[in-house]
Amino acid sequence: MKSKRMIWTSSILALTLGITACSGQKSEAPPSAGASTTDKGKGVITLKIMSATQTETPGGPAEKSIADKYMEQHPNVKIEFVGVPMNEMYKKISVLAAAADLPDAFTSTPEFMRTAYGMNITEDLTKLFGADYLKEFYPNMIQESSIDGKLQLLPWTATPQALIYRGDWFEKEGLKAPETWDDFLEAAKKLTKDTKGNGKTDQWGFALIGTRNTSGGTRFLPVLRSFGAEEIRKDASGKWITDLDTPKAKEALQFYVDLNNKYHVVPPGVTETGFPEAASLMATGKAAMIISGPNAIGTILSQNPDLKGKLYSAPIPKKEEHKATFGLLGYSVSAQSKNKEAVADYLKFLVSQENALKMNDVTGTLPTKIEAGKSQQMSTPEKAGFVKALEFAYSTPTFSAYSQFYDIVAEEYQTLLATDSKMNVDSVAKKAADRANELIGKEGK
Repeated sequence: MKSKRMIWTSSILALTLGITACSGQKSEAPPSAGASTTDKGKGVITLKIMSATQTETPGGPAEKSIADKYMEQHPNVKIEFVGVPMNEMYKKISVLAAAADLPDAFTSTPEFMRTAYGMNITEDLTKLFGADYLKEFYPNMIQESSIDGKLQLLPWTATPQALIYRGDWFEKEGLKAPETWDDFLEAAKKLTKDTKGNGKTDQWGFALIGTRNTSGGTRFLPVLRSFGAEEIRKDASGKWITDLDTPKAKEALQFYVDLNNKYHVVPPGVTETGFPEAASLMATGKAAMIISGPNAIGTILSQNPDLKGKLYSAPIPKKEEHKATFGLLGYSVSAQSKNKEAVADYLKFLVSQENALKMNDVTGTLPTKIEAGKSQQMSTPEKAGFVKALEFAYSTPTFSAYSQFYDIVAEEYQTLLATDSKMNVDSVAKKAADRANELIGKEGK
């Protein structure tokens, strides 16, 4: 284990990531876990928190308002946010870790926590929060956020990937939520049209996120898995293998790029369409569907409030079976922090039912605590599909360099989406499998 951690530590600086949505609610009293530190301590305690949410709208202001409320109740605690975009977060954390200058807490995900664990930079949250408190969360989310029984990040929000679609347009066209990819293609074709009657298409069926980054890669992986292929898995003998050059993987990739190249149901400029651009396409009425997490609903509505009640959700369509990521986002506490108890107290406040439902209402992200998930506000057409998607969520492979698979698959589809590409699915899939097998070879050393 020690040698493997050294490998992880030496390789982390090469990683580039970015991954990544009431009435009758119960109000929770402010937790007292850090009371002795926050309420009775001498002087002001400053908590430095590196947050990806702070770079987003409307999530950033919502998180800030929760922190402000906490500081009102704990006047000797000062919370300082450092906003870092998700696509830059873990490279930044790696640099700060090397300099022994980590914040008290930082945004983390199950994908990155293994790297952070290998670098010995995270606190064991099972001990910090206590087993009884952690029973308030969905068990599978605690499991997804733990390594060897040690909680590495406190789950704050879940953003399982699902299909967001214009429910009003579907009803007008007599369409139902797509169950299969054939259903999806039929709907996408029907909703790609010239609405102005000038001979030019101005509405498209699907806002495909085609950028070569984690934002794009995380959206393709559930599609890949819905065709019965996996980017990486263990075979019967426990050996890591990849399916990226198998017929099922090639079928998934070909279908995905054909949405743009063959069927033309995707708006122009797909290789430059990241999440912000795709969300704007939905907000401006230029696209009917998008694959994203529930937080996308908040982003879209912040740009166009008139779409309230018109955005529906459903599990990602299937070829063989529905698939979804957990999309867990939370906070890890730095092992270097001198304010661990104070950080824990604030994080308990952050994930409380009242604040979790506030984030859900503003951003669409799903709560991670059981009682909050039972709220009626989670059963609306725009959120029900995401709740359903959690039934099909798969765990992130326990592979230390897993984050690099986002770039591997993103390179695949972007190569084929490029207008001047002379590559075909076979050659692109072979290159992807070669990259995957190279990582697998290093894992065992």
